[in-house]
Amino acid sequence: MGLFGSSNETKCKKCGTVLTDPERLKKHQEVAHNKKKEKCRACDSEFDSSEDLRKHKKNCK
Repeated sequence: MGLFGSSNETKCKKCGTVLTDPERLKKHQEVAHNKKKEKCRACDSEFDSSEDLRKHKKNCK
């Protein structure tokens, strides 16, 4: 098996997209497949990722 064999790749079970590491797979699933919605407790807005919610919270009151 070569240097870039399947053991170095992570595949999305829903769409088959191949990513280079588990962290990228997690982000892909959150955004592409709405794995979970993050909700702002102050205004009830929903976001596809925790990073988007974190950015929103800086300006939400």
